[in-house]
Amino acid sequence: MFKVAKSFLNGFARKVLDLDDTVKPTSHLDLFEDYLGKFSFNTNTNSIEIFLKELKKKHLVDDIVVSSLNGSSIASTNGHAISSAVTGAALYNYVQSEIPKSQSVIIKADNWHMIIPYNGKLYIVRASSDLSTIELKALAKEIDKFLVKSS
Repeated sequence: MFKVAKSFLNGFARKVLDLDDTVKPTSHLDLFEDYLGKFSFNTNTNSIEIFLKELKKKHLVDDIVVSSLNGSSIASTNGHAISSAVTGAALYNYVQSEIPKSQSVIIKADNWHMIIPYNGKLYIVRASSDLSTIELKALAKEIDKFLVKSS
């Protein structure tokens, strides 16, 4: 009888308190570790184009565009750097004007379009799946470190 009451109260508490006792899946992390273990990514180059192409493979993204906050293109992995930079900067600046404390812009259209500012530049990333803010910041830091080193 005690077990039945305990089970009932646990079920009731889960429903009322909306408790979630599920474990976060780690299988997707295993996939990335396996992917990174099988391939090497040579980012030791002086060419921004080669560097960004390696980062695309490393971070599993489709496009990377780096722009200034006013929309001028700094670097890109695609042929649409200028339009992507202008559009990304305009979108980011609009969101900042409406929601000043926003840290990034993530939009789902055909693909995911993600914009994050870092060190006075905008990093515009397009990918098949979304990246977390932490992943975007890591990508931005890696590119910024390369840009500072090469200037």
